[in-house]
Amino acid sequence: MINIEKVSPKAHRITLMAEFRQEDAQAIIDFAKERNSAGGGGNVLFDATSVAGFTFGAVSIELAHIPTLTKWIYGLDHIAIISDEAWIRTGSRLESALLPGLTYQVYDEDEAGAARAWIMEEAEGPHTGAFREMGIDKPGIAAFELVGRLDREESERGIAMVRARLEDPSCSRLMIVVRHWHGFDLDTVFSSEVLRGKLDLIGKLERYAIVGGPGWIGGMAGAIGALLKPDIRAFDLEDEDEAVEWLAETQAVTAAP
Repeated sequence: MINIEKVSPKAHRITLMAEFRQEDAQAIIDFAKERNSAGGGGNVLFDATSVAGFTFGAVSIELAHIPTLTKWIYGLDHIAIISDEAWIRTGSRLESALLPGLTYQVYDEDEAGAARAWIMEEAEGPHTGAFREMGIDKPGIAAFELVGRLDREESERGIAMVRARLEDPSCSRLMIVVRHWHGFDLDTVFSSEVLRGKLDLIGKLERYAIVGGPGWIGGMAGAIGALLKPDIRAFDLEDEDEAVEWLAETQAVTAAP
């Protein structure tokens, strides 16, 4: 089943539900032909959070109309795909990587708000807001949370936010809470801004608490903490208050005569 709706003058949302059948594929092809005739362009959000599978007939008819679909896809400005299925997200990222000059922004179900903001052109970047500051009312402690995927742009923005907070000489403790992390784009690794920012933080931090995230983060935090200046400790997500207490305790010890 499929539903195609216009959500803004430039954007459409295509929702796939239950089993994706031949008639659903035909509806997308007809829509693509209509958009091509109108000159193309615009933004599209594919919502596949409720799709149960694809029939052979649906795949066959799409393959028979590849030129039409390719012209439509390449004419789009923003393309966002939401799915709660890992194989759909992985397949979409792989297809995006293999098609030259074309980029799909792929989101998990809990990132639906970011996906909609991207195709509605309400956000500066596809993952803007994934990294954001928290208000914990603890002087001397900078706290941030991660609630999505980190691309290069958002990683650089996040590093800049942390560095700005640590410009305050009295702030030398940092907490990052990983609530919903969906990985990072590979080119983030090659960002000179991110690398310089991390090196700068190493010299300024006394303690660094990482809360939540994948299990391997704890092991990595312990290994890095043994080699570098900051005292780094990992906490489970439900132990966020304990992490704040640990950072505040450090502050009290540092301030003692």
